[in-house]
Amino acid sequence: MNSKPIWKIEKIVLPQHADHAGVMWHGTYFNWLEESRINALLEVGISYFELTKKGLDLPLINTSIKYKTPLFLGEKITIESEFNIEKSPRINVISKFLNKRKEILTIAEVNLVLINKLNFSIIRKRPDFLSEAFIKLNG
Repeated sequence: MNSKPIWKIEKIVLPQHADHAGVMWHGTYFNWLEESRINALLEVGISYFELTKKGLDLPLINTSIKYKTPLFLGEKITIESEFNIEKSPRINVISKFLNKRKEILTIAEVNLVLINKLNFSIIRKRPDFLSEAFIKLNG
């Protein structure tokens, strides 16, 4: 049985990520989720910036975040993301925010689609170079 690859990044809650009570601001989660996706793409050979230069983009179409436990100023966490990519245009990413004890603090689900930036139309047949990278992401 093949297991899916888990894409990881390490983060620390810095002062600019937190409110006056030292709790991480909700908007920071979205920034870190995007950073984790862009990093995973880079690890399989796709520069997000080059992708956009080719007239393509991967906008978020919906998301949900379950905040189980707050993240606090100075806390070090790992974001583990798993990509679920099928033949449909939708790309699903499940991400878990874990503390050093590997406890799940937050779970997020993000759905994206590949689009043509010129007319914002969904691309149903992915270019070969992107299909190959998605196979690596998906496992």
